[in-house]
Amino acid sequence: MGRGNSYTRIIKHTSLFAGVQGLNILIGLVRTKFVAVLLGPVGVGLLSIYNTATAFLQNATNFGIQMTGVREISVAYKTDEANTLAKSIRVLRSWSLVVALLGFFVTIALSGVLSRWAFSDGGYTFEFALLAPVVALATITGGETAVLKATRRLSQLAKVSVLSVFGSLILSVPLYFKFGNAGIIPSLILVAVVQMLLTIVYSYRFYPLRLKFGKELREGRSMLVVGAAFILAGICGSGAEFVVRAYLSDVSLSLVGLYNTGYMITMTYAGTMFAAMETDYFPFLSSVCSDTRKMNGAVNRQIEVSMIMVAPFLVMLMVGLPVIIPLLFSVQFLPVVGMTQYAVLAMYCRAIYLPVAYITLAKGDSRSYFMMELLSALTLIVCITCGYSGWGLEGTGMALAIASLIETACVVSYCAWRYDFVLSSSVLTFILMQIVVAVAALVIVKCITNWYWICVPIPVAASIFLSLREMKKRVDGGD
Repeated sequence: MGRGNSYTRIIKHTSLFAGVQGLNILIGLVRTKFVAVLLGPVGVGLLSIYNTATAFLQNATNFGIQMTGVREISVAYKTDEANTLAKSIRVLRSWSLVVALLGFFVTIALSGVLSRWAFSDGGYTFEFALLAPVVALATITGGETAVLKATRRLSQLAKVSVLSVFGSLILSVPLYFKFGNAGIIPSLILVAVVQMLLTIVYSYRFYPLRLKFGKELREGRSMLVVGAAFILAGICGSGAEFVVRAYLSDVSLSLVGLYNTGYMITMTYAGTMFAAMETDYFPFLSSVCSDTRKMNGAVNRQIEVSMIMVAPFLVMLMVGLPVIIPLLFSVQFLPVVGMTQYAVLAMYCRAIYLPVAYITLAKGDSRSYFMMELLSALTLIVCITCGYSGWGLEGTGMALAIASLIETACVVSYCAWRYDFVLSSSVLTFILMQIVVAVAALVIVKCITNWYWICVPIPVAASIFLSLREMKKRVDGGD
């Protein structure tokens, strides 16, 4: 595939899911507005802790089957052999059900421990135990999502994504309105059920359910050997987020709510631009990672396209936060503006970090993946602790940016040493130009008041110009 065609393919798929995620964000913002108004910072903090605990438990028990499943099925899908593909899907589904049950019982067993970690007492043990079906259903959903991703059913994934967000809005808001904070757990359960049902409807339509626990479970053990490292990595990643929120909850649940709002706007909302990376890029990288030249080409193109599409959005987000926060949430959340403006810089690092980090997953190098996640977790905990203790909530935004910079530098260096990854000079130049624009925007929002709305269009226009120029050059096939 030629360079121009490669860029066109990446931009096409990234644009598809960027548009879908944009719609999801709009729907999610409506939901978030209701949550902020109906529950306030305390309720948002409580919801954040439950969601983080669910992610932690799922990642700690699912053996990474969603990622390893995409890798295995992508290879089988490329062979064009129906029997091999069907067998790979049966293996994934059989183990998905087994590890879902594991997650269910582990959640119940650890509910008391999680309550003491998060709130320093056992008063929320029952609530954490009720997360068990959420964890199990999310694992099953993840397995079926892996089937759709690996077999390139991108339009179906887009539909599932949009319908899931609609379902989340319709189900959760009435519960919050009627029961307040007591409606959080029921809403999480109902949303998990709807997401699973929507996913399996599309997945089973193309690949009907066939389970054979004896042979399939035996043949899938090699996938679990790789997945063992994913358990440790999942504990590191989600566990770090849980530790950070537990640390902040010792100060107040309102603080957790504010931190989660800033984190959600940057790492979650802005991060949805990278959804196409996991959906299209990872299966493609898995199929070419044995060829170093093709691997480097795929990674560099993904980094460049990610930066092209996300950089102008990030600059607009940074300068618009004083208006966006009270509009989307409420004036109670204005203290998070400073934190979020610094945290936006972390997303530039993620545009580099994520495509490179996926090399370890594509190669099935679980040990390296675990090392990266451990480094990321420790860096995040140390930076957030130091940042908050030194500069308060705004310091947590600085900490997110610094932690992302450190882990990006380490991952790029490691992959260059272990896999011969090379970041091309043209891509590096473009990245540096966009980062200079972002830093200029940060200086403006922090230092200028009287001429604010006259000055902020300058970095926005500069970022858009750089992205459009680079996109035209790459799609036309130039260097």
